Amino acid sequence: MLLHKFDSLKEAENTVGGLSAPSKMPSYAWSISARRCNVGSKLAKKEGTVCYNCYALKGRYMFNNTQNALERRFNAWSDNREKFVDAMVYIMHNKQHIKDKGVFRWFDSGDLQGLPMLEDINNIAWASPHVKFWLPTKEYTLIKDQSLEIAPNLIIRVSNPNKNKSFKDSFNYVSAVFEKDFIIPKDSYMCPSSKQGNVCGSCRACWSSKIKEVVYLAHKLFKYATYW
Repeated sequence: MLLHKFDSLKEAENTVGGLSAPSKMPSYAWSISARRCNVGSKLAKKEGTVCYNCYALKGRYMFNNTQNALERRFNAWSDNREKFVDAMVYIMHNKQHIKDKGVFRWFDSGDLQGLPMLEDINNIAWASPHVKFWLPTKEYTLIKDQSLEIAPNLIIRVSNPNKNKSFKDSFNYVSAVFEKDFIIPKDSYMCPSSKQGNVCGSCRACWSSKIKEVVYLAHKLFKYATYW
């Protein structure tokens, strides 16, 4: 039961700072500035990591209106976490496109800000069993040390910091970036987006509990960074 009542989707979406709508995704997402990444901001300075030359730290992501929107979302969460959770649950149950597609992504930009944010995201997932949530993250210590009972519809997919390497024995769900000429690990799933206009299309591998590791092809334009 929600403690906070909302009269409309617009009110709920304003409460969470608005949703993002990545063109490559099948549904909506929620993001904050990549400048706030705890681990990622350090990796972004290290050449050879998947965060180096990060797509979310340049281009349109750096426009003032975009950065303002990303900060608005972060503040919406940090200013009133309880109301944020209720608003997100309301959105998951009432926004038709999300209900139709049945998927939602956290962080097309940015990353977890600590255990409280993970707890809130997990509570949203538990309260929205009809939606599959994908949470990509590089907060390795946080994920390894947390003891939450993670909702079965929340896939926390931990991203390898180094290209052409896999660490699928370290976490329940992982992802990695491989260059074209490298052989991907056995039983890993190669993201098909590079062959279908850089969109998910009908693929839902990142949200799937049946797929241990998703491998993304390193994007030539960004050298090491990927869209994902």
